[in-house]
Amino acid sequence: MKQSKLTILFIFIFFILFSSIFYLNNKTKNTLIIQELKASIKELQINFDITTYIYTNDAKSIDTYMSKNKELLSIISQANDANNTKKAILRKQLHNLLLEQYQAMKQKGILQFHFTLANNTSFLRMHKPEKFGDDLSAVRYSVKYTNKFHKPSFGFEQGRVAHAFRNVFPLYYKKKHIGGYEISYTSEFMQKNLLEINKIHSHFLVKKDIFHKKTWGKKDLNLKYINSIEHNDYMFAVEDRFSPKKLKYIQKYLILPNEKIINEKIKKSKKFAIYQKDEDKIKIISFLPIKNIQKNKTAAYIISYTDSPHILSILQTYHLINISSLVFLLTLFYLINRQIISRKKLQQHSKEQTQLLSLFDKGEITLFKWRNNDTWSVEYVSNNVENLTGYSRSDFAQNKIAYASIIDKDDLQTVTDEVTHAVENQTEVFTHKAYKIVTKDSNIKWVHDITSIIKDENGEITHFLGYILDITDTKMLELEIYELNKNLHQEVTKQTSENIKKDKLLQEQSKLADMGEMVGSIAHQWRQPLNSLNINIQNLDDDFEDGLIDKNFIDNFIEKQTQTIQFMSQTIDDFRNFFRVDKIKKTFSVKKALDSTISIQNAQLKNYNISVKFTGKDFKTEAVHSEFLQVLLNIITNAKDSILEQKLEHGKIQIDINQETNTIKISDNAGGVPKGIIGRIFEPYFTTKEQGKGTGMGLYMSKVIIEQNIGGKLEVTNDENGAVFTIKLP
Repeated sequence: MKQSKLTILFIFIFFILFSSIFYLNNKTKNTLIIQELKASIKELQINFDITTYIYTNDAKSIDTYMSKNKELLSIISQANDANNTKKAILRKQLHNLLLEQYQAMKQKGILQFHFTLANNTSFLRMHKPEKFGDDLSAVRYSVKYTNKFHKPSFGFEQGRVAHAFRNVFPLYYKKKHIGGYEISYTSEFMQKNLLEINKIHSHFLVKKDIFHKKTWGKKDLNLKYINSIEHNDYMFAVEDRFSPKKLKYIQKYLILPNEKIINEKIKKSKKFAIYQKDEDKIKIISFLPIKNIQKNKTAAYIISYTDSPHILSILQTYHLINISSLVFLLTLFYLINRQIISRKKLQQHSKEQTQLLSLFDKGEITLFKWRNNDTWSVEYVSNNVENLTGYSRSDFAQNKIAYASIIDKDDLQTVTDEVTHAVENQTEVFTHKAYKIVTKDSNIKWVHDITSIIKDENGEITHFLGYILDITDTKMLELEIYELNKNLHQEVTKQTSENIKKDKLLQEQSKLADMGEMVGSIAHQWRQPLNSLNINIQNLDDDFEDGLIDKNFIDNFIEKQTQTIQFMSQTIDDFRNFFRVDKIKKTFSVKKALDSTISIQNAQLKNYNISVKFTGKDFKTEAVHSEFLQVLLNIITNAKDSILEQKLEHGKIQIDINQETNTIKISDNAGGVPKGIIGRIFEPYFTTKEQGKGTGMGLYMSKVIIEQNIGGKLEVTNDENGAVFTIKLP
């Protein structure tokens, strides 16, 4: 029943922990993806603004020339009051005057170069010279605005023939307003500019309702329009570079899975971005609304399609953290369960040990455990000590009396010499010559002492374990026999009596010999278990089988295992952050961060005989701790891998910390980075390792973290020994 409750508790705690990790991981993933989508929209907006800004400035530069061309201004001025015949002559003159210049302007993406009279009537379309004389008041707000207020007009507008980014300027002749002209850039040219200069693939969509207002036929359209794959209310200008097959693919695999959200956002004229998995890539689709020059309502959309390795990395890290967390928690709870079971077994075994030790309390042998100090102070003594010495167990436990102080002064030096000799000769168990002790009542007793030496895990002597037997009666009998031998001339009856005593002595000696043999057997059998009562046992299974367990071991073992579990928990919170993508900056020690990173790889570094040396003075920095650890781990791993590739017997990694310049230099002795690729090692997906052994993202992400996230600098150079990575922190 108790075990069942414990199992249910474990399952409940496991569920709570994993649910918490999953929730935080999912929240972090969504936050990072939203940031990436916002960045994509912002990038499209910036590129669009820069492009339109360049167009407008180019148009203004052209206007500077046009507004000063007296011949052009004279022709427009005359046309305002001329009849149709005269207008035809003037139109031809203006066309011939500007033809060469218009050909050059088309190379810059200018489609419409259009002159209007003061009454908004079209006078000359350089792009369609056969189309003229129509009134633009109802269809061209920009022309009407410029002629009415005599001010330039800029923005997106749909005309009779095509939509365009229009720049309309007023014209003056002899300080009199005579009309205006238009310089317009097509969406086709903008798309081409975004693709060639900014590497952005885009679609330009125009609202359907503007096509119903046209006064000219389809033959007059500059571009061929089809229904947009992104939204039914918009038309898409088809160009040579767009294949129907590719458009169908985009619609099926990128647009349709997100159709609902696209319709909702476009209905509200929102700018937004979505992402969609495309085979082994992630595509970000950004929608940027373009306002009409007149009503400031959305008249068009520009839509970009870009790859996002960052979102792909976020999703991969998200799944990796979930799987790693699951494996870690399962492992952790398994170890804790084993720990609890082991502890119960140890407690049971300790109880058995205590019962065995209690046998000494009932026997004639007194068990002493002395500390290795000058007075041999007692750490443990069996309960029967008072029968031997007259002192209570508490007298020794409270250090009121030390064992050396009860040894007879005539024998103390001999006993000390015997201990010294055993220590020098590394004897584990030795037997003292019989010596005298002085009891609390000042009585003299002879004892037989078998001593065992106890060492710690470093081989240092910490204690002595003694088995003390009172042999006073036997010793006194020996003395009496000695006296009898000196007086052989005594009476036969006395000799007979002495012979009886001698027989008794022989019996006692035989008993002593048997007892000594028994003590030796006990010493041999229990020497290791008793010696290890105060030693930290490293191999639980082996020591458990030998019976080498005491209470101190249990406490130390539990403490060490607890430390081990705590250490495991700490390295996975460095990977979720890797791969938490927490993202909170804090101030921390650079040296401690390096120590933490080295400890993770310490076993591997030692295994491959790679030494790590630190120099310099520590300093503190402010950054996301887990990201900074990721950079250090990448660079040190890179150094280790380079050393292994060179098959060096003695690999070296040197870490120099400079407090004055806030720099960290990590160098190795692997020969350096080849000159042909040293300029490319920070590029994404670039790796010199065999296929399957490297992704090429480690150093790239390290540079991104240091330079973009932290605001520092990460560089690589070669010295006479190998590669040198320099981290400059702000």
